Amino acid sequence: MRYTFLMVGSGGLKIAGWTAGICLLLLGLAAWATRVRHTSEVDPVSDQQKIARTLGIIRTSTPTDRKVLKVLFYGQSITQSGWNKIALEHWRQMYPNTIFVSENRALGGFSSEALVRTAEQDIAAFYPDLIVFHDYGDHRKYEQIIRFFRSQTAADIIVQTDHGEVLPDPPCAEGLHLTLHNPPGCVGFLWLSQRDWHDEMSYHKIPAFAKKYALAVEPQRTWWRQYLLRTHINPNSLLADFPHPNEQGEQLIAAFFDQYFDDEVRKWNGETEDNVVSIPPDKTEQSAGQDTVEFDGSRIELLSTKPLSIRPKAVIDGTASKDIYGCYMVTRASSIGTVPDWPALRRISLVNGRTTEDWTATLTHISPDQTSFSFHVTSSVFGDEGDGDSSHDFLSKSGEVRIEAQDWMVEKAFNAKHIPLREPFQVTWSVKNVCEVEPEAIDLGDGSMQYRYVLGAGLANERHTVVVPISASDLPMVSEFRAYKPPLDP
Repeated sequence: MRYTFLMVGSGGLKIAGWTAGICLLLLGLAAWATRVRHTSEVDPVSDQQKIARTLGIIRTSTPTDRKVLKVLFYGQSITQSGWNKIALEHWRQMYPNTIFVSENRALGGFSSEALVRTAEQDIAAFYPDLIVFHDYGDHRKYEQIIRFFRSQTAADIIVQTDHGEVLPDPPCAEGLHLTLHNPPGCVGFLWLSQRDWHDEMSYHKIPAFAKKYALAVEPQRTWWRQYLLRTHINPNSLLADFPHPNEQGEQLIAAFFDQYFDDEVRKWNGETEDNVVSIPPDKTEQSAGQDTVEFDGSRIELLSTKPLSIRPKAVIDGTASKDIYGCYMVTRASSIGTVPDWPALRRISLVNGRTTEDWTATLTHISPDQTSFSFHVTSSVFGDEGDGDSSHDFLSKSGEVRIEAQDWMVEKAFNAKHIPLREPFQVTWSVKNVCEVEPEAIDLGDGSMQYRYVLGAGLANERHTVVVPISASDLPMVSEFRAYKPPLDP
């Protein structure tokens, strides 16, 4: 009996030893995962470096050398609310030598799951120097939108954390905690995480994306928390309805953004980046008639001080601009009507089209609950492009345009407003060759103008050679070629 007792005891000790070892291993792994998590949110690169081109444009603009900054505000209803107009007015007063060209293409109600369907098309259409972005929704779709920004443009990016629609929790140091009492803002046992999703995105997910994709972060949520604690104001007094800010709330968002932006401008110390390169034209007599430029990137523009007598039609790597697929872009679809700022289609894909044309989809047989309908598509060039319905993806007869069933906004608009469409309902869009349209004309505010001709767009993100016909009379007006190289490949 004694022998048996010792064997059991020895086995028990072995099991206890293995159990203790496994527990220590798990604790070690948890501690390692905690350290990795915290490291992913700590970024050694300053925001001045991440938006160096934006800051450099502002700081080096002078009354005799006014530089242009194209700014896109993008997201959903918070961005659409109007605070950006307050910020823009502040910029124009604070930095009078910089010319701000701005668009707000935000779509109310389009959280990241929906905005990911419009982002690529919207960004390419304006091609900004700076993107100011805020959106709610799935963090994975949010990251996909960021990847669009980084692969489709060379723009600087400022992402905003959420404002304080309630009093935000403090940040939770997520990970392993050997404590019986959770710190404020934390939930869980041993492995703690942020209690509220908006806090999770603002304090953890967005900083991690910022480090991964070189994004500047404007910490709205942190400043709202500090402001609400300091003033003891009820957060509801800053809202028109949850979570949308009222006029006072919009002013507060703008004030915090201006505080952040002005501080970055002041701290700029000559930092540069090489995603956008200015290439001087060759104005020697031998070059009259054409200029040959080598560049790295996916887009190139010609900038001039006056309109050129002949619109330059470039040849890039032996291909004329009229035959470059990336030069052709689809405009945003016309409004669904019942929700005026919503396009009737989130995305229209250009499959292999190289034709400038206008398109129309005519909707009929719309069911009372707006869940099903038929449509007929026509093109200004090819005429009849075929019939489709709301349940199936559509490919035009010419093979140029594809519409996915998930992108129709008919049912979603009805669920939002309960207003049915009247049939026949027409949806329109266009395909444009941005490399052969009239130049973008920008008033520099001192009696002079800047004209931007897109020579090539949507190119492979690599080395290219462009040959540009330029008449001898036009050559003196050409100020530079500007090449754009996105940090990521598509």
